[in-house]
Order: sequence, then C-alpha cells, then structure tokens
Amino acid sequence: MITALLLDVDDTLIDTRAAMVAAAAAAAAVLWPGAGPAVHRAAGVRFQTDPGDFFSRFTRGEIGFAQMRQARVADLLDFFSLAPSDDVPRRFDEVYEPAFAVRLRCFDDALPFLEAVHAAGTPMGLLTNASAAYTTHKLERTGLAGVFAVVATRDSLGFGKPDPRAFQHACRLLGSAPHETLYVGDHLEVDAIAARDAGLPAVWLRRDPADPPDAARARSRGIPIVGSLSQVRAFL
Repeated sequence: MITALLLDVDDTLIDTRAAMVAAAAAAAAVLWPGAGPAVHRAAGVRFQTDPGDFFSRFTRGEIGFAQMRQARVADLLDFFSLAPSDDVPRRFDEVYEPAFAVRLRCFDDALPFLEAVHAAGTPMGLLTNASAAYTTHKLERTGLAGVFAVVATRDSLGFGKPDPRAFQHACRLLGSAPHETLYVGDHLEVDAIAARDAGLPAVWLRRDPADPPDAARARSRGIPIVGSLSQVRAFL
C-alpha cells in the first residue's frame, strides 16, 4: 500500500533542462558575441548536459556548488576555444542566473497532478540533488513553494541520489516507510533504479515519446515507465 509520494524536482516537475540551455546560451552570447549563434546554442546544450560529470561530483560531496559551476564554464572555454579571462565565472553567472530564473516553468501536467494528490490526502515530499537555496528559488519562481511537506536537498546529508541513504532520509522526514513511499523521477539510474535499490517502489517518468533504449532494463527491475505525471495517479 502506498501511503506517501516522493518526487524529483528538475525535469520531473520543472522544465529545468530548457531553462539551463537557454540561460547558458544567453551567457555565452554576452561573453563571446563573436562566436556566433550556433556556438552559443551548442554551449548552452553542453553546459546543461555536463559531459564532464561535474554535477555528479557535487552530488557525491566531492566539490562545492561554486567549484562545480566554474568547472562547467571552464569546460565551455576549452571545448569551444573561447577567450578566457579572470572574471569569466562571475560574468557568466551575472547573465546566467536572471536568464535562468525567467525561463523556469512547471510542466503542464505538474499542477493538476499535485492538486489531485493533495486532494486525496497523500503526503508529498521532494528529493533533489540541487542545493537548498537553489531549490527554494526554483519552487518560488514556479509557484510550488509551500506545496510539499518535505523538501530534502543535497545539503541535507552532504550528498544526494543515487545514494540509498538520501531516499531513506527523505522517507524519515515524510514519516513514511520506504516500501510504502512511491518515488517518481526522470532519470533511470539516479532516480528510478536508485529508489528501487533503496527499497522504494519507483516510476520512471520519461517525457520523450520515443521508446527508451533502456525500457527493457527498467521493466526487468519492476519499474513502470510513464510519459506524463497524470499516469502516475494509477500507482497511488
């Protein structure tokens, strides 16, 4: 029996990916106008996809947020052969942060889903690998502040998902047993499989209509795949 719901934030409730790409492209355009629109857009995509896996290092507690951000900007400099300067990280942030904030949006299915779960009386919490301050900012910008009984961030323990302790900590805050807490997230490894390994029933939210290449792997672990939050209600 499911008694509580635990949700990922980024690209599950909020379209963070699109906001990051647009904001990083805007920052690249201001800092390196001569590079051209194609490079600016490509820089935005590369910043978001993070091929250096710096966000994972931040998640594991190996580096701080500022170090992670600086490493991602340094990667753009190196990959696109952009002109460096001592104040590039600061100037990048000065453009990126407001551009990111104005582009943050909830997915269309988020608010109707959350309202239905709230009406059913199911306790809801969030578990995210972002920092507490950044998460608060995103929730405020998208109208989700105050909706959740629990907001567990990477700051809570000094590390985050996929460590099973992060999921178990969030369940303790919710006052629910892991096996009775449904977890929903957009990343197969970090969200769905990690939640299952931590003892939670999990649903993999994949908004891309194309058949995921890892579908068989997810199903072999007993993880359902849905394309919308509206489909999650069936599991509650």
